[in-house]
Amino acid sequence: MQELRRKTGMNKPRSLLARALRVLVIGVSVGALNVGLGQSAWGRSAVLPSTRAGQLVGEWVKLCRTPDLAQMTKWLTANLSEEAAKRVPAKDRAQDDFALCAANGGFDVVQVTTSEPNRISLILIGLNSGVWFDRGLTVDSAGKLERAGLYPTSPPESALPKDLSDAAIASEVKSTVARLSRMGLFSGIVTVARATGTIVTASGGYADRAKKTAITGSSQFTLGSMGKMFTAASIGQLVDQKKMSFDDTVGKFFPDYPNHAVRDKVTVAMLLSHTAGMGDFLDKRTPEMMTHGVKRAAEFMPLYDRDEPLFAPGTDWEYSNAGLSLAGAIVEEVSGEDYPDYIRKHIFAVAGMTNSDPNNIPDLTANLVTPYTKETRYGPSPDWHEAEHDIGSPAGGAISTSDDLVRFAAALRGGKLVSNATFEEMTKSRGTKPPRLNYGYAMEIEHVYGRTIVGHGGGFPGVSTHLYLVLGSPYTVVVLANEDPPAEAYAGSKVVALMAEKAKLEK
Repeated sequence: MQELRRKTGMNKPRSLLARALRVLVIGVSVGALNVGLGQSAWGRSAVLPSTRAGQLVGEWVKLCRTPDLAQMTKWLTANLSEEAAKRVPAKDRAQDDFALCAANGGFDVVQVTTSEPNRISLILIGLNSGVWFDRGLTVDSAGKLERAGLYPTSPPESALPKDLSDAAIASEVKSTVARLSRMGLFSGIVTVARATGTIVTASGGYADRAKKTAITGSSQFTLGSMGKMFTAASIGQLVDQKKMSFDDTVGKFFPDYPNHAVRDKVTVAMLLSHTAGMGDFLDKRTPEMMTHGVKRAAEFMPLYDRDEPLFAPGTDWEYSNAGLSLAGAIVEEVSGEDYPDYIRKHIFAVAGMTNSDPNNIPDLTANLVTPYTKETRYGPSPDWHEAEHDIGSPAGGAISTSDDLVRFAAALRGGKLVSNATFEEMTKSRGTKPPRLNYGYAMEIEHVYGRTIVGHGGGFPGVSTHLYLVLGSPYTVVVLANEDPPAEAYAGSKVVALMAEKAKLEK
């Protein structure tokens, strides 16, 4: 039933992943409905409203307590709207829901946050996993399920432990990773740092399941769209050097750019903030590119440079891999260096990231983890198998380690990579869609307990990553998983909440 999850932070390579990585597009108005509360595993359980949306959620929660694939398929077939069934068939949704419900042990409805006749949003908690979720659902005029979303979220502030000492947080992180790993919800590593000093590192699962290779701070992960931050930092460096500005148009660097609307009206700022109206190009990458890689960002340009904008530049927001790829080509034009070489020399070397690579030319090093997915071209599979390995571009796909990403975060916020003024520009909100997620220059911006968290995630079959920086504090959280999204969010949502609260109390 989860049709939509967060797509900001995804490489979004193909339609099967668009089904698997879903965006929660619901506005939450806390306290919009006065509900009665009973007892639950957490201490209280919300009473659902008697709307059609509330009825559907109640039926789904009941099915989820004792998941049965045939029953879930039957229920979804009966309740899906025709349009929803076209987007994602009932059998595929049922497979997703069955796995999700079985892994979490069902859910308790803790709070109804919004209720309207055709829409509802709630906060749930996994009965066995202890993971908190945002849940949203809309129905059409015929009372059929039109949209639904489920995504891990921060727990209520009142549910956090009182002891937030380094030792207590280390214990919480280790127990969380161990529990989620045992349940099959997380394979990867979580690192929490104060500047470059590690508070805790915890890993679960394997870098290679057949060999049972342990995951460590030097294990290399493909980052997915997290790598967009490297592109933004590169642009920021060139802005700091007065070689260009965020307001420059594409035409300044590519006067012969085939699409004139992009050439004349799209600025660098729009490329970095996904407000240019550009789309995607990853599905268009050739087998030759995927096998042998590319040497320059400009090699990707023919895959998108004649595409018409999805909207008038600067008037809306749409996640765009093509926009970030074009920003990387601009780095090449301004610096005179190939994008991969620029990243190695001016980002990785400066930040001390000795175990990272742009991954533009595939190289299966000994430290590179194996990505595992349940996605197939025919829909979800119940079993894990090795995923296709990604290649790097300015839109994402570089490889790095949790240790190196701690160094990157420290260099970025500490003025080593870009000036403090430019970092501030990168972390200002430029576009909001979905409404609860803000976006800067290749920076996701979220607010947890009144603290601002910036960074970026990445998603690809077998890749689920996120780097979080708690602004106004020295705290960084790195979450890297070699499983399908939202694996990183299972572990990261609670850990980030702990660090946001710790920063808040120390202020």
